[in-house]
Amino acid sequence: MSFKDLKRMMAAMAMSKEEMESFLAHPRLARMATISNGKPHIVPVWYYYDGTNIIIPAPKATKKIKNIKNNPNVSVAIDIVEGKPEDISYLNAKAVIIEGKAEMKDDINGSFARKMYERYTGKDALENPMVQSSISMPRNILVIKPIKIISWDLGKIPKMST
Repeated sequence: MSFKDLKRMMAAMAMSKEEMESFLAHPRLARMATISNGKPHIVPVWYYYDGTNIIIPAPKATKKIKNIKNNPNVSVAIDIVEGKPEDISYLNAKAVIIEGKAEMKDDINGSFARKMYERYTGKDALENPMVQSSISMPRNILVIKPIKIISWDLGKIPKMST
Protein backbone atom coordinates (compact mmCIF):
# COMPACT_ATOMS: atom_id res chain seq x y z
CA MET A 1 0.00 0.00 0.00
CA SER A 2 1.42 3.34 -1.01
CA PHE A 3 1.42 6.45 1.17
CA LYS A 4 -1.16 7.93 -1.19
CA ASP A 5 -3.43 4.88 -0.70
CA LEU A 6 -2.99 5.06 3.07
CA LYS A 7 -3.86 8.77 3.06
CA ARG A 8 -6.99 8.06 0.99
CA MET A 9 -8.03 5.26 3.37
CA MET A 10 -7.53 7.51 6.43
CA ALA A 11 -9.69 10.19 4.81
CA ALA A 12 -12.43 7.61 4.16
CA MET A 13 -12.33 6.51 7.82
CA ALA A 14 -12.50 10.03 9.26
CA MET A 15 -15.61 10.83 11.27
CA SER A 16 -17.93 13.56 10.07
CA LYS A 17 -18.47 16.51 12.43
CA GLU A 18 -21.82 15.00 13.49
CA GLU A 19 -20.29 11.55 14.08
CA MET A 20 -17.47 13.07 16.12
CA GLU A 21 -19.87 15.15 18.22
CA SER A 22 -22.01 12.07 18.89
CA PHE A 23 -18.92 10.04 19.83
CA LEU A 24 -17.60 12.75 22.18
CA ALA A 25 -21.01 13.23 23.83
CA HIS A 26 -20.61 9.91 25.69
CA PRO A 27 -18.69 9.81 28.98
CA ARG A 28 -15.59 7.86 27.96
CA LEU A 29 -12.20 7.77 29.58
CA ALA A 30 -9.72 9.99 27.76
CA ARG A 31 -5.96 10.15 27.99
CA MET A 32 -4.25 13.51 28.14
CA ALA A 33 -0.57 14.03 27.39
CA THR A 34 1.39 16.97 28.74
CA ILE A 35 5.11 17.72 28.56
CA SER A 36 7.31 17.23 31.64
CA ASN A 37 10.97 18.18 31.21
CA GLY A 38 10.75 17.43 27.49
CA LYS A 39 9.12 14.02 28.04
CA PRO A 40 5.47 13.00 27.65
CA HIS A 41 3.34 12.60 30.78
CA ILE A 42 0.08 10.76 30.05
CA VAL A 43 -2.86 10.47 32.45
CA PRO A 44 -6.43 9.14 32.22
CA VAL A 45 -9.01 11.91 32.60
CA TRP A 46 -12.71 12.59 32.49
CA TYR A 47 -13.81 15.18 29.96
CA TYR A 48 -16.74 17.17 28.64
CA TYR A 49 -17.07 18.29 25.01
CA ASP A 50 -18.85 21.64 24.59
CA GLY A 51 -19.09 21.45 20.79
CA THR A 52 -15.73 23.17 20.32
CA ASN A 53 -13.40 22.47 23.25
CA ILE A 54 -12.53 19.51 25.46
CA ILE A 55 -12.95 20.51 29.11
CA ILE A 56 -11.18 18.55 31.84
CA PRO A 57 -11.29 18.90 35.63
CA ALA A 58 -7.93 18.67 37.40
CA PRO A 59 -6.95 19.03 41.05
CA LYS A 60 -4.52 21.93 41.41
CA ALA A 61 -1.76 19.88 43.08
CA THR A 62 -1.26 17.50 40.13
CA LYS A 63 1.68 17.07 37.81
CA LYS A 64 -0.49 17.80 34.75
CA ILE A 65 -1.30 21.26 36.14
CA LYS A 66 2.39 21.98 36.81
CA ASN A 67 3.25 20.77 33.29
CA ILE A 68 0.58 22.94 31.64
CA LYS A 69 1.78 26.02 33.53
CA ASN A 70 5.20 25.41 31.94
CA ASN A 71 3.91 24.37 28.50
CA PRO A 72 0.22 24.63 27.51
CA ASN A 73 0.56 22.24 24.54
CA VAL A 74 -1.41 19.03 25.14
CA SER A 75 -2.86 16.06 23.29
CA VAL A 76 -6.06 14.25 24.24
CA ALA A 77 -7.03 10.82 22.91
CA ILE A 78 -10.52 9.39 23.29
CA ASP A 79 -11.09 5.95 21.79
CA ILE A 80 -13.05 2.73 21.97
CA VAL A 81 -12.34 -0.74 20.64
CA GLU A 82 -15.21 -3.16 20.19
CA GLY A 83 -15.24 -6.78 19.11
CA LYS A 84 -13.23 -9.83 20.02
CA PRO A 85 -9.44 -10.00 19.74
CA GLU A 86 -9.65 -13.49 18.27
CA ASP A 87 -11.45 -12.29 15.16
CA ILE A 88 -11.17 -9.36 12.80
CA SER A 89 -14.20 -7.64 14.41
CA TYR A 90 -11.72 -6.42 17.04
CA LEU A 91 -10.70 -3.83 14.51
CA ASN A 92 -14.02 -2.02 14.95
CA ALA A 93 -12.41 0.94 16.69
CA LYS A 94 -13.16 4.64 16.84
CA ALA A 95 -10.93 7.46 18.01
CA VAL A 96 -10.65 11.22 18.24
CA ILE A 97 -7.23 12.71 18.90
CA ILE A 98 -6.97 16.40 19.66
CA GLU A 99 -3.82 18.48 19.75
CA GLY A 100 -4.30 21.86 21.32
CA LYS A 101 -3.47 24.45 23.91
CA ALA A 102 -4.80 24.25 27.45
CA GLU A 103 -6.19 27.28 29.23
CA MET A 104 -6.69 27.09 33.00
CA LYS A 105 -9.64 28.44 34.93
CA ASP A 106 -10.58 28.00 38.59
CA ASP A 107 -13.40 25.65 39.55
CA ILE A 108 -14.15 27.97 42.46
CA ASN A 109 -17.10 26.20 44.06
CA GLY A 110 -16.58 22.71 42.60
CA SER A 111 -19.54 23.09 40.25
CA PHE A 112 -17.67 21.64 37.26
CA ALA A 113 -16.29 18.75 39.34
CA ARG A 114 -19.84 18.05 40.54
CA LYS A 115 -21.09 18.06 36.93
CA MET A 116 -18.35 15.59 35.94
CA TYR A 117 -19.07 13.19 38.82
CA GLU A 118 -22.74 13.23 37.86
CA ARG A 119 -21.88 12.63 34.18
CA TYR A 120 -19.56 9.70 34.89
CA THR A 121 -20.99 8.07 38.03
CA GLY A 122 -24.61 9.22 38.30
CA LYS A 123 -26.39 11.66 40.56
CA ASP A 124 -26.52 9.23 43.51
CA ALA A 125 -22.72 9.25 43.77
CA LEU A 126 -22.85 12.92 44.79
CA GLU A 127 -24.04 11.78 48.25
CA ASN A 128 -20.89 9.70 48.80
CA PRO A 129 -18.58 11.36 51.38
CA MET A 130 -15.48 10.49 49.31
CA VAL A 131 -17.01 12.15 46.25
CA GLN A 132 -18.00 15.19 48.31
CA SER A 133 -14.44 15.44 49.60
CA SER A 134 -13.07 15.20 46.06
CA ILE A 135 -15.46 17.87 44.78
CA SER A 136 -14.30 20.27 47.51
CA MET A 137 -10.60 19.92 46.52
CA PRO A 138 -9.06 23.02 44.95
CA ARG A 139 -9.31 22.41 41.23
CA ASN A 140 -8.68 23.88 37.84
CA ILE A 141 -10.81 23.52 34.76
CA LEU A 142 -8.66 22.85 31.71
CA VAL A 143 -10.15 24.15 28.48
CA ILE A 144 -8.40 22.41 25.60
CA LYS A 145 -8.69 24.56 22.49
CA PRO A 146 -8.12 22.32 19.47
CA ILE A 147 -5.44 23.16 16.93
CA LYS A 148 -5.60 19.83 15.12
CA ILE A 149 -8.20 17.03 15.25
CA ILE A 150 -7.74 13.55 13.84
CA SER A 151 -10.53 10.99 13.92
CA TRP A 152 -11.26 7.56 12.59
CA ASP A 153 -13.96 4.94 12.55
CA LEU A 154 -12.54 1.62 11.39
CA GLY A 155 -16.11 0.42 10.82
CA LYS A 156 -16.03 2.55 7.68
CA ILE A 157 -13.37 0.36 6.05
CA PRO A 158 -15.05 -1.62 3.28
CA LYS A 159 -15.29 -5.32 4.15
CA MET A 160 -12.90 -7.43 2.14
CA SER A 161 -14.35 -10.33 0.24
CA THR A 162 -12.66 -13.69 0.65
